Amino acid sequence: MFNSRKDNNREKSSSGSSHTYSYAPPHFLHTKLNQNKRSQSALEYMMTYGWAILIIVIVAVILYSMGIFNPSSAVTTTSSGFSPFAISSVICSPAGLTVAITAGGLPNNAASAQITAVYFSSTTGTTASTGKLYSITPVTLASGSSTTFVVPTVACTSAGTAFSLSTKLQYSYSSPAGNVVTNATGTIAGTSSALKITAYVPLTISSSAATPQTWQQLVVVNMSNYKSYASSTLDNLEFTYPNGSIIPSWRENGTSNTQVAAYFLKLGSFTSTTVHMDFFPISDNVLNTVNTGEAPQLTCSNPLNTASCNTYAEYDNGNYVFNYYQNFKGTTYPAGWTTNNFDTTKYVEIHNGFTIEFSPVGVEFYYNRENFSLPAILDWQGSYIPNPPRYCGWTILGWYNFSSGDSAGWAQWINSPTSWVHYQYGNISQAAQNFYNSTGIIGNQEVFSLTNAGTSMGYLLNYTLQSYANPENTPLQTVLFRNGAGCGPTSGSEVNVTWLDVRAYPPSSGRPSVSFGSVS
Repeated sequence: MFNSRKDNNREKSSSGSSHTYSYAPPHFLHTKLNQNKRSQSALEYMMTYGWAILIIVIVAVILYSMGIFNPSSAVTTTSSGFSPFAISSVICSPAGLTVAITAGGLPNNAASAQITAVYFSSTTGTTASTGKLYSITPVTLASGSSTTFVVPTVACTSAGTAFSLSTKLQYSYSSPAGNVVTNATGTIAGTSSALKITAYVPLTISSSAATPQTWQQLVVVNMSNYKSYASSTLDNLEFTYPNGSIIPSWRENGTSNTQVAAYFLKLGSFTSTTVHMDFFPISDNVLNTVNTGEAPQLTCSNPLNTASCNTYAEYDNGNYVFNYYQNFKGTTYPAGWTTNNFDTTKYVEIHNGFTIEFSPVGVEFYYNRENFSLPAILDWQGSYIPNPPRYCGWTILGWYNFSSGDSAGWAQWINSPTSWVHYQYGNISQAAQNFYNSTGIIGNQEVFSLTNAGTSMGYLLNYTLQSYANPENTPLQTVLFRNGAGCGPTSGSEVNVTWLDVRAYPPSSGRPSVSFGSVS
């Protein structure tokens, strides 16, 4: 029988030769079949999930290279809430709190919403105060659009520390029932960035009498004394209180670390206070449009020709420093400014600053007949053109009273081919008694100031008080620029203005003093 079973496992070829096949017991065949099935299943598994595993590995490599798995080298932020907005990133550093935000579907199908302020109900790891509303430069967002804004005077003073803020974004939008003001509530948290202060200089500011509740302090810095710390463009410098709170500052002049630079700091009431002038690494830029900024023309390659400058006012934060501020950016009249002339663009031209040109009639350009609270100081930077090709005429820039018609300001009087810059008050007939030696002034960019105590005026050129005799006794509360018709048909002067501000009046003892400590 054995031979018979063996013969049954033999087949014949068509040629008659035979092929011998080895005999496999039944249990061996079963095992081999299971192995084949397992191999096939493994192959199918790899083919099904291999791509997913490969993608996971690639993503992990990318995240690792970005430092996600290394908290000490990464800046991570999280956010929740804030509907109808979404916050994509938050950077907290000694330079401030920067928030990137996107608008989703807005309530009542509004076309856009404007964010105007930020409120913190709880704070950890920052200089933010609870229960305080922080105004920001208004940000208008259409649905689906994104932007970045900076929250003033809020910062993280050390790198690598955790912060968490329960936050309300105050915003408004138009609805069929009118303008709606509401809040978007949420939480932002993360780790502060590695931007760090490399050196600082303590400044002691002293006054024998308390300053106003809001006080703009002029600080003049010889940057050549700090050339080792300041960058060549002075963009790595800010001012803070000793606790790390950022002080809103605005650099009026100075564009290199070899020059003298002038800063205005927005402070509160004090008789003596200490602030720090902080330096960051040379490669850092801490300038922004909120708490650390500069005059609008400083980013222009030619500060005397701002009309064609596409970076004009790139880091201008003057509206956060002064009681009122205007840089006349763009080509349209700013809100609140108007003229008495029907053709508003013919004689008052806005071009990143503004120009009052020659005119056959008196042209007034003023801020909405606003009554500024007095006492106050008006500053404006600009230049009068030399020897205007007109026989006579005048231009006055300063304070005005629409009720009485009285005025006080800096004026240029033309009596071709000669022109003067002088102080003027009352009316033009009084000006001849107060001609000022304008040699070296006309044609140059200067800062002209008028102190206004309400019933008396003072005149400053580049913040230096000038001698004058001024019997003006009428409160002048409107900022007005006027080009007066003289001997026609076209007369008057011509003046170019870059920016202007209204700031606090000094205490009776005068402007506080500033003393510099050693570099730390």
